Amino acid sequence: MPDESARKRLPAALRHLIRAVQILLYIPIQAIFLPFAIIGLLDGVRKEMGNSRRLDVSFTAVQALQYRWIMHHFDTRPDPLSVAFTKKFPCESHLGLWAILGPLIVSHKLFGFSAGLGELDEPGEETLSSTPGRRLLLFDRVLETYVDEMEQIVIPGSGFDLIALHFTRGREVKVFEIDQEATMNAKLETLRDADIEHDWITYVPVDYARESWVDRLLDAGFDRTRRTLFVWQSVSLYLEEDAVRRTLRDMADLCDAECVVAQDFYSRAFVSGETSRVVRRTRRLFERMGESWRFGIDMSPDPHAAVESFLNECGWKMTEFVQFGEKREIEPFYCIVEAEKL
Repeated sequence: MPDESARKRLPAALRHLIRAVQILLYIPIQAIFLPFAIIGLLDGVRKEMGNSRRLDVSFTAVQALQYRWIMHHFDTRPDPLSVAFTKKFPCESHLGLWAILGPLIVSHKLFGFSAGLGELDEPGEETLSSTPGRRLLLFDRVLETYVDEMEQIVIPGSGFDLIALHFTRGREVKVFEIDQEATMNAKLETLRDADIEHDWITYVPVDYARESWVDRLLDAGFDRTRRTLFVWQSVSLYLEEDAVRRTLRDMADLCDAECVVAQDFYSRAFVSGETSRVVRRTRRLFERMGESWRFGIDMSPDPHAAVESFLNECGWKMTEFVQFGEKREIEPFYCIVEAEKL
């Protein structure tokens, strides 16, 4: 059957016919997987919720890893490292993912059927459901752009993201990943169990309640005089505004040489749940897991100006601004920015 781009060029009637045939082919595959889906779901709940709590690991960090697995299997972003990591990760069920998503993956491979998982919208056409995939690709682009320009890369709140392993292997750049001690310990143990090489990266565990991440980074060998990229992805949403401002100022103060930060911001409307019913349900789920949404920028009516002003107040000059869903008639909800130290 034609691929997605070719299918969009077909007449509407033919597209509907192809879709109907795909659904008919999908139904028996789904039926075959159904008994395994029940087992997989139980195993997934046990690991994602039970083991995460037992090991004091961030539920949101686990979800981010899950989407990388999905994009790999739907051929949107090849990521064999994340797949290998997931197989050994105690807080994610590789069996569960395959049992639940297997029918869609098999149908996608065999005859191009898709329920939207792993798909990407065009720039400016993003929706809430397609945001995770576009976000991953844009932060990939950031690493690709700066990996040979910078001498140091720092990833605060790195979680279980393997983006640094993907882009910095064999490069002349010093890499630091920072996160809570329990999360970092789980990550390192899984990397060893999965036999994934990682010795060129410096992992910096921090007890945020008792330690300064700045002090721990300096103790780990961070050099103030070297050109540095900070990649701060999907962290500010879970912090109070004062903590976001303080962290951005700390990043700027750490650098005596050229310094760039790439990070994302959600809107205040998104954080409050005004964006949609789906957002409100997701917010309640994260609250039950002990990870409440806290910080957003008032992006109405001018998202660019609002984010630029906030960064200026924190010691940064915005150089790149990407607003998701900008071409749609929707409330601004998310952006990714790059900024240089003032």
